[in-house]
Formats: sequence, C-alpha cells, structure tokens
Amino acid sequence: MCFSAAASFTAAAVIGGVGAATLAQKPKAKDLAFAAIPMIFAAHQAIEGAIWMTLHHGGVPYALIVAYLMIAQVLWPSYIPLSVILMERGSRRPGLWVLLAAGLFVSGALALILVNHRYSVTAISDGLRYATDHEFEYRLLGLYLIAATAPLFLSRHRYVVAFGGATLLGAIVTVVAFYFAAASVWCFFSALASVLVFLHVRRNRRERPVSESSTNIEAA
Repeated sequence: MCFSAAASFTAAAVIGGVGAATLAQKPKAKDLAFAAIPMIFAAHQAIEGAIWMTLHHGGVPYALIVAYLMIAQVLWPSYIPLSVILMERGSRRPGLWVLLAAGLFVSGALALILVNHRYSVTAISDGLRYATDHEFEYRLLGLYLIAATAPLFLSRHRYVVAFGGATLLGAIVTVVAFYFAAASVWCFFSALASVLVFLHVRRNRRERPVSESSTNIEAA
C-alpha cells in the first residue's frame, strides 16, 4: 500500500463531508467535542496532503510538520478522553479521569519533544515517516495508545465503543505492517473510522424525541 497527496486529499474531502454531515445533525452540547473529531481528521489529512505535495518540490515548510504532529501526537491523547468524559457526564467512571491524566502527561511529554527536537519527514513505501533525533520510550508510546483508545471502551454508547475498536485495530495493523510510517498510516485509518462518530450523533438525535416524549407523558 502506498499513500500519496491524492490519497490524503481524497480522504480529507470524504471525511470532511462526514464531519459536515455530523455537525449538521446538531449534536447535543455534551457530544460536540466528540462530534468534531471527523472535521479534525479531515484537516489533518489535508495537512498531510500539503506535506506530500511540497516534499519533492523545494522541501516541506516546517510549520506543516509541526501542525501535523501537534494533532497526531499532542492533541489526541488528551482530546479523546476529554471528549468521552463530556459525553459521560453524570456517570461515575473514575477510570476516565485516570486516563485523562495519562493523556495529559503524554501530550505534555510529546509537546516538549516537539519543541526541543527538530523533526524531518521522508517518503517511504508505506507512507510518510516523521523522525527526530530523540528516541521515544516504548512506555510512552504504549501510554499514548492507552490514552487515545481505552476511554472509548468505557463509554455507554455502542458506536463510541465501535470507534474505539476500529482505532485500536488500526493501531495494531499499523504497528505490525507499517511500523516506520506509523503516525501517517494510523491517522489515515482512524480518519476513515470516524464515520462511526456520525452514526453515534445520528443515533442520539433519533433517540432525543423519544426521551422528550416520555418526559412529557410523565409530566402529564
């Protein structure tokens, strides 16, 4: 499998359409952070498309590399557990707060690496490889994966859990088959899986009138 600018821009357009359709469902306030995930993925794929385009034409602007890694490495470990916590307000799930703390630690550590070490990007057969002179500890990468996927499995909503399963499966496939382009390939698969975010928001929207009708009947 070989990814390219065309693949990234196509994914950005498709996932952007999914994101627009998701937000058009007018998600509840508590679901809004989770509902925004497809649009973030779309922007992420568009950034990588721009990286592909400039890679062989005078070099990649470093700002593009930083923007891509800010989402891939710094944002997701904290954003995913926070979005689930907001959806699960009112439920007693202390594990989510532990995972958020872990995510904040990972985001902070990776942000420091991004600030203090310059990254390079090269095209390899499986995608783009983002590298720096700093050797990541495997424990940090493992904690990243836990923070970015485990909160999804603690949700009460089936499509949120399904999204967690899809992203975890994508991570396993990426590590086994595309290790040297892990950031690029995993984000691509996770973006495609974000259609499950749309299904979650649509399901909640369809259930809303039922719950409201029940409330009105009880009040009468």
